[in-house]
This record gives sequence, C-alpha cells and structure tokens, in this order.
Amino acid sequence: MAKRETFGEYLRACRLKAGFGLRVFAEAVDMQPSNLSNVEHGRIPPPQDLGILGRIAETLGFPEGSKERDRLFDLAVAHKKQTLPPDVAAFAARTPGIPVMLRTLQNRRLTKEEIAELTRFINRKRRKR
Repeated sequence: MAKRETFGEYLRACRLKAGFGLRVFAEAVDMQPSNLSNVEHGRIPPPQDLGILGRIAETLGFPEGSKERDRLFDLAVAHKKQTLPPDVAAFAARTPGIPVMLRTLQNRRLTKEEIAELTRFINRKRRKR
C-alpha cells in the first residue's frame, strides 16, 4: 500500500517548486524557519490557523478555489480524525445553511458517485453566472 503524502511533504515540494528557500519562505509567511522546518519534517503538526494557511497558499501562488490550495488545506487536517479543513470550517461557521445541507447529505446517505454528481451540478451552475 502506498504511503499517503503528508502536509509537510506537500508543502516542501510546493515551496521548492516555487523556488523558495526555507528561510525566505518562512519570513514571507511570518513563521520561524525552525517551525517551518519542523512542520515540513513532521516533527510538529501543520498549522491550523486560517490566516497562516492562507498566507502559505498565497505565497505559493495558490488562488482560492484551486486544487493546490484545497489540497494544502485538506492535508493540514488529514492527521486529525473528523476535522474539517480550516477554510471549510470558517465557511460553515459563517454560513447558516451549511450544517443543514451537511445533515441532509448524511441523512440521505448519498453514494460517492451521487456526491460527485452533485458537485458537478454545483460547478456547472457556478460557471453560468
């Protein structure tokens, strides 16, 4: 079975691909270089603060809604069980209909394919605006 990529591994690969050294990147995202190194090597957990994750994503050039940004946020909580990525949790907290929608999805027991179809439907609707 293949090992799943960690937040630190993904962050390091993206940082290097973007051409940032550790110290320069740490300064750009307002982190201590030692903390960034510890995150990348899995010695400390990924940041959970939405502001820090947002700065990391912006510095790497990951726009809102991009697959890269979503992956960064998803991997930030992958080591925790039953935790929403910080961007999703913040959206859910400020959007009253989200808990109702999630409970509806849960109660309907949609299959993965049905959820994928619902996602495609929403994306099509968004493009029509």
